[in-house]
Amino acid sequence: MAEVGKSLHGTLFGQKTKGNKCKSCDYPLEIYEIDFRKNKKMLKCQRCGLYHYYKKDFVGKWKLQKVVKPDLQR
Repeated sequence: MAEVGKSLHGTLFGQKTKGNKCKSCDYPLEIYEIDFRKNKKMLKCQRCGLYHYYKKDFVGKWKLQKVVKPDLQR
């Protein structure tokens, strides 16, 4: 994969960064849904099932918006 492809893949699907851990149980998150038009993504905890909503800021970094229980989603 080219350098541009690696950096793009790491930005969109990078699961090895410190920010992709559950806020309650510190377990890794998996990508549940990505919306490229709105620059939002939703990650789900593999252990407790909490949904973590992220949004890109104007710099291009993912910022946590909210953490929601599965039954209170959206």
